[in-house]
Amino acid sequence: MALSKAEQELLAQLESSLAAEDPKLAQKLASGPPVRRLHPRRATFSVVGALAGVVCLVMGMMIGRTVGIAIAVAGFVVMLAATVFLLTAWQAKPEPNPGSGRRQPSPPPTPDFMTRLERRWQERQGRD
Repeated sequence: MALSKAEQELLAQLESSLAAEDPKLAQKLASGPPVRRLHPRRATFSVVGALAGVVCLVMGMMIGRTVGIAIAVAGFVVMLAATVFLLTAWQAKPEPNPGSGRRQPSPPPTPDFMTRLERRWQERQGRD
């Protein structure tokens, strides 16, 4: 559904005001979601671990008795750990650093929430 001319102008105004108020947020929203990649070695290790956990679980259930139950529980724990390890294998792709290996200086700290609220309140009171 196409936007009317007035809606397009309003949208352009909102975008420009967002860019003026919070340039970091505007840049993040313009760039889209972060690109994620899977670490192949960690993923392979996780799948192998999960399969080993399934084998232990099945073997433990087949054996029965106390030792078999312990093997089955260990297999379940291995499967659970492998699944968590697989989920953490997804990492955000690091953004290329155009500079050398040196660290960038950190930006100055932003005022805390209450300070910003007080500043905005003072600005509003000054307008009246």
